[in-house]
Amino acid sequence: MGYKLKLKIRRMKVAIQVGLIIIAGVLTYFIVVGIQSKIEFRNKAEQRREVVQERLQNIVTAQKEFKNEKGRYAANFDELLYFLSSDSLTIIKAIGNVPDSLTEAQAVEQGVVIRDTALVAARTIFPEEFNIEDLRTVPFSKGKEFKMKAGVIEKNKVNVNVFEASAKLGDIYTGLSTKNENINPEDVLKVGSMTEPITSGNW
Repeated sequence: MGYKLKLKIRRMKVAIQVGLIIIAGVLTYFIVVGIQSKIEFRNKAEQRREVVQERLQNIVTAQKEFKNEKGRYAANFDELLYFLSSDSLTIIKAIGNVPDSLTEAQAVEQGVVIRDTALVAARTIFPEEFNIEDLRTVPFSKGKEFKMKAGVIEKNKVNVNVFEASAKLGDIYTGLSTKNENINPEDVLKVGSMTEPITSGNW
């Protein structure tokens, strides 16, 4: 084998090795970037979910107070926000001490304890700086609203008031790339249920 041929083969081997190193480097880069992207997405997604879950819990708080006053849940946000901005909560205080020998009802009946009824603004269930109009809006969604409904179902032969408020993951993750994240944008975070008398969340 001639010198020139050997030199040519050696150069080809070097070129192949350099090519393989470059390919390995590129693949490593994309793998690292892919892992970092997934970690970044999961961190941002978790932060967003926590904020949305807190907003949903605020809706539960407002709905419970609405039901205490009205005997049912608000069917929509217009009704719920009007209640918070314009209505009152009934506060009943017991004045006096209930003797060990009596129940509270008996103490009231005998005049040992007096019940005093007062009204406070429904708005006070939230801190003063809390904007109640924000209740209807899904955080991070660029203005999308929670879907909310209420009604009555029969459970164990008893009519029970129920409500449900929800937001799609697609709205919660607005602006984030969900590609290759195995996420269905139609799945929801929600509180309450239209089939069960619960107010807890589905997370």
